[in-house]
Amino acid sequence: MRQRQALTACFFGEGAMAEGAFHEAANLAALWQLPVLYCCENNLYAMGTALARSESQTDLCVKAASYDMATVRVDGMDVVAVHEAVQGAAQQVRATGRPVFLELQTYRFRAHSMFDPDLYRDKAEVEAWKTRGPIHTFTARLKAQGSLTEEEFLALDAAAQAEVDAAVAFAEAGNWEPVADLLRDVYTPQGSA
Repeated sequence: MRQRQALTACFFGEGAMAEGAFHEAANLAALWQLPVLYCCENNLYAMGTALARSESQTDLCVKAASYDMATVRVDGMDVVAVHEAVQGAAQQVRATGRPVFLELQTYRFRAHSMFDPDLYRDKAEVEAWKTRGPIHTFTARLKAQGSLTEEEFLALDAAAQAEVDAAVAFAEAGNWEPVADLLRDVYTPQGSA
């Protein structure tokens, strides 16, 4: 509405494409020519259900294209390919003011949540995808280019692990929210309008 070159980026998993909210939003974004970049992280499993078991149309770009929007499919395990695809899609959204759908074909190595026994996937499938892990493949690419040494990688890895360890320690040292405060700022007090 303000005629800016800004865009709105929406990130969601492939399971959300089965929801009415996605279809309503995609329809309106295309109809009203809104600058929206839809980034769908397709990891093949909506929680614990394989895409082919929950969707009659498993080609997500076909679904998005049905709303008259441009679509791009990219290897979500390739850091460079994702970077280039997002740059190109964002540029297209800004240039046209119309939505673009980006499908990032990726995989999650762990269960959906800590309560998920992860019995719906073959362990060999998970291990096969791990060989394409983006951190390791990108690190190998940088090393092959001479842009990163093993020592530099180990230093980065140690710094990242230290940051995670500090965040966990901070969280574990924190206090629980008082039960009396659970509804604070949730409801407007009666009598105020």
